[in-house]
Amino acid sequence: MVRRQFEEQLSLLKDLLVKMGELNCEAIEDAVTALETQDAELARKTKGVEQLVDEKEQQIERLCLKIILKQQPVASDLLFVTSAMKMITDMERIADQAVDISELVIKMSRLPYADAVAEIPEMADKVQDMVRDAAKSFVERDGDLAKAVCRADDAVDDLFEVIRKKLTGIVHRDIEGDDNGEQALDMLMVAKYLEKIGDHASNIAEWVIFMITGEHKKLN
Repeated sequence: MVRRQFEEQLSLLKDLLVKMGELNCEAIEDAVTALETQDAELARKTKGVEQLVDEKEQQIERLCLKIILKQQPVASDLLFVTSAMKMITDMERIADQAVDISELVIKMSRLPYADAVAEIPEMADKVQDMVRDAAKSFVERDGDLAKAVCRADDAVDDLFEVIRKKLTGIVHRDIEGDDNGEQALDMLMVAKYLEKIGDHASNIAEWVIFMITGEHKKLN
């Protein structure tokens, strides 16, 4: 009876983590779509998704503490629960970054620099895959997938550098012109927030490796 209850709690914990990852991907997608379409209402919706992520974080924290205090898990199960408590901090920050992007979308009055924006949806797709795969690697205890998430961060960093170079050139060119330089800086911040989301996904993947091996190592 006790063991069955414990397994049910672990299954619920996995489901909550997957849902939190899905909400993060929804927040990222909404924020970037709002950027492409300059849809302020969609951008505002991201705040609501972030609140759902915060609720999931609190649910997971309470469940983890309940498991530790009442079930007193040992060995691999304890690593699973403690790693979950660590990774939800990064997952919560991912939603925060999506909201940061949305706030910039609301601030900007029009879509600037289509040639520079072209890489941003690609960057967003990659970080969504990283977030989704990081959560999946945790639930399935898949170390190889976790390592692949960390490697994928290199491609995100490369895209950021492409965008940074394009937008830096625009800023220098228009420094004494109209508001183009300011909007270029806003777009650069969007790319920076996406890069940070990739970093958080890598952090989650590193906690997966910790859960499997008992050692916490920086992989990226």
